[in-house]
Amino acid sequence: MKQCTRYGISKHVKKTSGFSLIELVIVIAIAAIVLAIAAPSTLTWLRERGVRNAADQLLMDLQRAKLMAIKENANCTITINAPAANQYTISLNGEVVDLGRYPGGVAFTNIPEASSGVITFNPQGLCTTIPAAILVTNQNGNLTFRLRVSAAGGISQKLYNPGTGTWT
Repeated sequence: MKQCTRYGISKHVKKTSGFSLIELVIVIAIAAIVLAIAAPSTLTWLRERGVRNAADQLLMDLQRAKLMAIKENANCTITINAPAANQYTISLNGEVVDLGRYPGGVAFTNIPEASSGVITFNPQGLCTTIPAAILVTNQNGNLTFRLRVSAAGGISQKLYNPGTGTWT
């Protein structure tokens, strides 16, 4: 507060802005409680998002391999677990995709059915590997996607429902 004196305004001004230590501790405690409540659901969401993104990427890469086979007039193969576990290679361009880059421990699986090790498209865009399916799951195994390729080259993506044992 400013005070008037005989010689003008005093330089003694009381500052009332800022936070007290108690206010700061209360805000930090509330933030910690909110984070403790939100952290488990955020981690679950990240695990699920990782496997969904990996399945979407694999779907696009299967479509791309089919189109490369047609364009280059040569067979194009996607080989899973090559050159290392949880990686796949696209033969015509030599690209390697690592599932480890996705959050949530994304991996290939053979549960509830076997995955194909190799899927090949011929120059007409037809799949020469029948049956052709690749399964990807997250670390808990509670979210599994199947990417299936038909003999005609059609590509579909399904989510496994462990409660009913069906693909949806």
